[in-house]
Amino acid sequence: MKRAGFLNSIVFLLVAATSGAFVQSNNPKACPFNISGLWRSDTATETTRLFFSFSTEGHVTLLEYSPDALPQDFEVITSVTYKLDKPSAPVQVEFTAMRGDDVFPKGVTAWKIVQYGDDSFTTVDPVSGAQTRWVREQTHRYFLTFAARRGSASQANAAVAIWTSMDGRETKTEALGIQMIRDAAGKVAPIFGPVASEVYDRIIEDSERDKKNLKGEESLLARFELTEAEFETARETFLKWDKNVSTHKLPHSDAYLNAVEFFSRAVEGVRPCGDNVKINKLTQRELEEIIAKLNPPQQPFEYISLMRKKNEVQHVTNSMYPWVWRPLIQQPGH
Repeated sequence: MKRAGFLNSIVFLLVAATSGAFVQSNNPKACPFNISGLWRSDTATETTRLFFSFSTEGHVTLLEYSPDALPQDFEVITSVTYKLDKPSAPVQVEFTAMRGDDVFPKGVTAWKIVQYGDDSFTTVDPVSGAQTRWVREQTHRYFLTFAARRGSASQANAAVAIWTSMDGRETKTEALGIQMIRDAAGKVAPIFGPVASEVYDRIIEDSERDKKNLKGEESLLARFELTEAEFETARETFLKWDKNVSTHKLPHSDAYLNAVEFFSRAVEGVRPCGDNVKINKLTQRELEEIIAKLNPPQQPFEYISLMRKKNEVQHVTNSMYPWVWRPLIQQPGH
């Protein structure tokens, strides 16, 4: 591809991928409600010890707290179905119990939702008028990480986006990006696709050193903690591009072009709402300057470098990262 055509192609694609985010940041909208997850009520006591686990499939499971156990190991008491009248901005939640129990009588029970946020919501029983505040329990942690390395030897270069989820039992990672691969003939070339953990683990380990290592390699990291909803939305980009790799349907033949577009689309999935600006994205002008001023091999590293500079406050350093994490679930009534 000629240089001019290369520039026009990627600038057009990146502007299209990010323009929606800039409009939203200028006119922030209310954050959509997400009820999935584990909740406890302010009426829970040491004797009831119940938690409510809402699934995305419309089921709510009542769990009994157990000391020293992970939430996924709590005892299941019963399960009913639920339905929000407006999932992203609800005013009512309905529960349907086939048999009925001490919590939900048989049939349909409707509660009004008078307030909601990321980590709490408040319901009112229209029959008794009783008001209950619900608090979300953190059972998982989610991170989106951009890691890059460059050096005097071209085969050292790599740039990758990593999705990480933790539940206290295991840590799952998924990664796509660009790295230098030696083919059967011994020729080294940039390849966009899955990146092995040993590659990005080394980048992460070296990322916060002030100087280049003895091989002249420089490592860089930009890591952000996300909510579950933000993580899953951003992960849709990973799933789409991972499929494109396996089916040989990447949008470009140039690996660097694929990498920069992929990174841009990944952060586009983390959309601001209300007063929440999770990630400061690159502007159209900043993207154009990266493409216009730098050769393709330098562009993915520069993209991540600028993302880091624009998000120093949001960046989770290695010292602050929860390498070994376990959810701290407090017993109801305490």
